[in-house]
Amino acid sequence: MAELVKSTVKCYKKKTKKTVGGERKTYEYNQYQVPLKRSDNLACSEEVFIIPYDQFEAIIEEELSAHQQDLRQHKGAISEFQKDLADLEWKHGELSRSYKALVSKNAKTNKLLKQETEKSTLFETLNTSLKEENRKLLNQLEQLKNKYYSPKETEDESDLKKDQDIWKSIRNRFSSKEVKDQEEE
Repeated sequence: MAELVKSTVKCYKKKTKKTVGGERKTYEYNQYQVPLKRSDNLACSEEVFIIPYDQFEAIIEEELSAHQQDLRQHKGAISEFQKDLADLEWKHGELSRSYKALVSKNAKTNKLLKQETEKSTLFETLNTSLKEENRKLLNQLEQLKNKYYSPKETEDESDLKKDQDIWKSIRNRFSSKEVKDQEEE
């Protein structure tokens, strides 16, 4: 900011004597002087402006008024920015909550997916081992069948089987007839 120098204008009357048209006349006029101090730090031949205090006050009031108007405009802008900031903070809070919910849901889904993958792997392993066990049992059964069961059946065994089949069919017929009789009653 510019440095201001304060001083008071001093006035005094100055008289001069002049000869005009052979007559000697005395003229009197006001002489003005603005005394400065060494502490004002002004250099010789330095140009300065002198403004009367009343006009200086008017200039200051205009500047102050302009700054106050700017300040009001800035306060209005700050108010708008604060509203926008509050709105953005609210939106940020909502987004943060939904983000946390999605992260939590994603973690649960990943956990379930991992469990299902482990179950699937376990079932595949069990299925493979059961298939292997089934093959072994079928092989053992085939071996036992070949060992204890001969392809050539004797006639007695064949007759015995036929007799058993006949008796079985008779029993089935008889039992179905009994069931019908019971239903009719």
